[in-house]
Amino acid sequence: MDAGRGDRRLALESVHADPSVLTAVRHRIDGFAREIGWPPDTTTDVLLATYEALANVVEHAYPADERGTFDLLATYHHADGTLSVVIVDRGTWRPQSDDNPARRGQGLRLMRALCESVRVEPRDGGTEIELQWKSGNHRPLPLPGREQQVDP
Repeated sequence: MDAGRGDRRLALESVHADPSVLTAVRHRIDGFAREIGWPPDTTTDVLLATYEALANVVEHAYPADERGTFDLLATYHHADGTLSVVIVDRGTWRPQSDDNPARRGQGLRLMRALCESVRVEPRDGGTEIELQWKSGNHRPLPLPGREQQVDP
């Protein structure tokens, strides 16, 4: 990490919670990671975990007939080498359903595998998700062994 950069922020406000914007947001986060000199191996984790959190907002925070928005704030704290991404929506928290447990709930597990810490806080008027990483603490996602893989 470049010692001369100091604290940095990327703020995206009132972004439409629509699948069509997710790629552009991902590119903005990637650019921010490059700007702060974030390690490339951990940048992949940041991009995947953030994309998963945003996809959850798009898919679950708002009813299909309602156009919602989210805010994203990425903050790099130079003093302790911490990068955090906070995503806030204004939708309605819906607990995980039991309709198909094999397909549901994997996003939060994935985020936890890719981040140092994950905080999900449902509240009146929306949900706040905070993802956090420390520079130099890359934790590769464990992949199942060959004997654990399931053929489609």
